[in-house]
Amino acid sequence: MTDEQLAFDIEAILHESAVEAAPGWSGAPLGFTAAYWPAADLEAAHEQWQFLHKLDQSRTQSRMWHRAIAVPGRVAVGEHGFDLFTADLRCEPWTHGEGHGGCQCVGDLIYQAICEPDGWHVIASDENTAVEGWHDHAFPGWRELPIVPARLRSIDQPGLSKAAKKWIAENYPPSMQVVGAPVITERSHGGTRHVPGRSPWAGYDISHTAVEPKRRVSQRRFSAVAREPTRPSTTSLGPALGA
Repeated sequence: MTDEQLAFDIEAILHESAVEAAPGWSGAPLGFTAAYWPAADLEAAHEQWQFLHKLDQSRTQSRMWHRAIAVPGRVAVGEHGFDLFTADLRCEPWTHGEGHGGCQCVGDLIYQAICEPDGWHVIASDENTAVEGWHDHAFPGWRELPIVPARLRSIDQPGLSKAAKKWIAENYPPSMQVVGAPVITERSHGGTRHVPGRSPWAGYDISHTAVEPKRRVSQRRFSAVAREPTRPSTTSLGPALGA
């Protein structure tokens, strides 16, 4: 027996002993669940699965919820909260000989948005739909917001231009110029992703394809206070990762 094999065997024995000595688990399911669980419970369950199985590929093999890369932590938005999780239910091609179309695997990559203060959640087949569902919950009426014209978008730098921010301040209702509120921007054909943390209030920059893909610019104009909104000192909904 080599030194490497001996070290491996000892490590396996120690891990087995630690698992046997661990108290019984009473938290969120150690597998996929469609039931509502607080974000901290989902994270704890994922960590428990990793401890029990000692595997690096826990996200695919456990089928459990884990935080989405786009929004790595909880965000407080007024009386609401926002957590974004994802679960990988896709097949592993090496586990069967047939292509994906003929396999018996569970599903696809799915997303869950959570508002913990309300005990609310939504599960969707893609990130955009989960984000939109949360906005329906936290910001009713957001789908009627004016679409920021693409001509106001900055070409040489990411994010909203000063002209776009001015247009938003003049056209968005005061009730939608608050912490965490979204903006809707006109996008090119391929720019359909909703981008966290890029509204003037640290909320989402939502692609216009979510509300009216055939409409290029908004004709709606709200009576709003013409002022430059101040970005609040609050946790952002995530880095602007591109649209």
